[in-house]
Amino acid sequence: MQIRAKIIVNGEVQKAGYRDAVEKIARKLNIKGFVQNLKPYDVIIVCEGEERDIKRFIGALKVEGDPLISVSDVAVEHEKPTGEYKYFEIIRGSREEEDAERWDFINSLLKNLVTTFSTMNRNRGEK
Repeated sequence: MQIRAKIIVNGEVQKAGYRDAVEKIARKLNIKGFVQNLKPYDVIIVCEGEERDIKRFIGALKVEGDPLISVSDVAVEHEKPTGEYKYFEIIRGSREEEDAERWDFINSLLKNLVTTFSTMNRNRGEK
């Protein structure tokens, strides 16, 4: 039986590759719909598929084991399916907005990398 779910995901889910991870999960499970950032911090997913597949999809949205993604809550509302989606997609913001977010993200990764190497060098000097 086909069902539809509207899902709001909270946590560290923007600027962390979460939408890409969700898209991969959806494709594996033959889920149709979309994932999109919500201002200021959350992500919305609207999806349709077989009930068992949607349940598996929702269960996988925590994305365990990724060092950058941290899901704190997954809120699900079920709605009547419309059949409007042909595939699963990421709905992105404007190119400028997406590029700025990526640069911010890259900057934070580089900052963490510099901090880690500084700590390692400091610790090596102490031994």
